[in-house]
Amino acid sequence: MNINSIIYSALLWVITGLSCMAETQLHISSGFTPPVSDFFNSVLTEADKRMKDVSISFEILPAERSLILVNQGINDADCCRIPALLAQEYKNIIPVDISFFSARFSAFSKKNDVPIKSFTDLKPFSVGSVEGWKIAVNKIKEINPAVTHIVTTPEQLFLMLEQDRLDYGVVGYLSGLKTIADLKLNNIHALEPPLEEKQLYLVVHNKHKNLIPLFNEVLNEMKNDGTINSLYSELISSL
Repeated sequence: MNINSIIYSALLWVITGLSCMAETQLHISSGFTPPVSDFFNSVLTEADKRMKDVSISFEILPAERSLILVNQGINDADCCRIPALLAQEYKNIIPVDISFFSARFSAFSKKNDVPIKSFTDLKPFSVGSVEGWKIAVNKIKEINPAVTHIVTTPEQLFLMLEQDRLDYGVVGYLSGLKTIADLKLNNIHALEPPLEEKQLYLVVHNKHKNLIPLFNEVLNEMKNDGTINSLYSELISSL
């Protein structure tokens, strides 16, 4: 090998090494499970394609563990959260500015003869929810319905609705649709409007705060060009 070949090979090795070093590897975890986590994963996969020098991997973890690992800097980000609920306890976590998902808490029922527009409207009835859906569970306990059942899985909740042991069940909209589809229930439906809707945001460890403008730009672009709506519509169709 002549000297020019050696120099060329050395330069190529250096350039390749610098290129690899320049890429930021982001490990993003989520406390959500399918189908919500499927939507998050599809959005982040598309964001990964649009973000130069950033590579994203995605993992589902127990909700509290995901936050702890991000706060400690072991994981890089969590998708997705209500920032106001994190500020005091998780001081190393900061949100991006663009939300691409709203958590909808919906009432599901066989009934359609009573207008249910808020949690307060559920007070005269037997109402259930699932452990872990903190906003829903806390709201139900606050209004103190005639009968309350807090169960451990969405499947339990919807079977109780099917068996007329509950008037209304309250869970996340997408999770409710998935459970209905999985159990092949034909006479239970989501009531409109949702009882509550909260904007969720990707949150990152503060060592990655320099990436927030990039996430803002890419997520805003995906909202404006219809990509996020398209991915959400695909998910709803699959349910």
